[in-house]
Amino acid sequence: MVVHEIRETLEIKKIELDDNGFGIIQKRINLRPNMRHNILQLDIFQDAVPSTTGPVLMMELFVSPYPIIYSEMNLTPTLTSRGQMAGSDTILMKAIAHKFQPNEFFTLDQFPSQQIGASPSFSFYTPALYVTGFVHGSPADVIENIAFSFYVATESKKASLVSYGLGVLRERSVAQGINLMQQGRTILPANNVGQIFPMWKYGGARPERMLRGNALADFFLPYASTDSEKMLNTTNIRGYLLRSRTMQPFDNAFGSLDPAKGQIPDWLRFGLNRGLVAGPIRAQQPPRKLADNGNTLMF
Repeated sequence: MVVHEIRETLEIKKIELDDNGFGIIQKRINLRPNMRHNILQLDIFQDAVPSTTGPVLMMELFVSPYPIIYSEMNLTPTLTSRGQMAGSDTILMKAIAHKFQPNEFFTLDQFPSQQIGASPSFSFYTPALYVTGFVHGSPADVIENIAFSFYVATESKKASLVSYGLGVLRERSVAQGINLMQQGRTILPANNVGQIFPMWKYGGARPERMLRGNALADFFLPYASTDSEKMLNTTNIRGYLLRSRTMQPFDNAFGSLDPAKGQIPDWLRFGLNRGLVAGPIRAQQPPRKLADNGNTLMF
């Protein structure tokens, strides 16, 4: 295994933003091919205080195996074209430089944090690193004196051609631009009950083995299959079992509705004594009938 310590700078004297108040600075770092690179340490440092002709200035800073493709999503309500999420698989480090004030350094928030970035974290196969800066401001702003330093320590290990090829293909696929993304779902507060808990609404773990909460006798206790159980009489239990043999929708834990017994859960038929499921067990097996040669006769 080979450890590479990379020191790189992203430094530019002047950049003019476009009509949307957006600009890109980028640098490529070549690495050895056919290797699996594991990030040991990452760090970022601001070397100079920039100036701007506009009222606002923010920057997104990335370290990634592929170039960052900007999206149609907003960084703030007024700043557009933000880059990929820090949680994206191909983002090795992302920092947000914000709270710009003249003659003052940015406030830097980075992912992974400095504590995590000082220990081994992500791995990748692509034989390149891109250091990218997205500059956000007002339309046609002129930004001067941008200077950041990056430290990246990687541990490189020879990879098989199969794993190397698949790794590069996957990273290239993930790095493709996503113009618009929406993850997760919204839940109306009034509908929250039953969507998260209890989990049986979506086929998860069942609650207590209970038929009805308003009748203390209507419990199905998890006795062993050979233990006796005092609950209801045999006829009533078999009635429960008969009504439980119905496949239920994924969001409905309880089975068919019986006027007398209520709703019968489908799980009631599991782990039952054989006598309850198949009928009463005979007191003794039929006597064996043997032929003259000692073979058991079959009827």
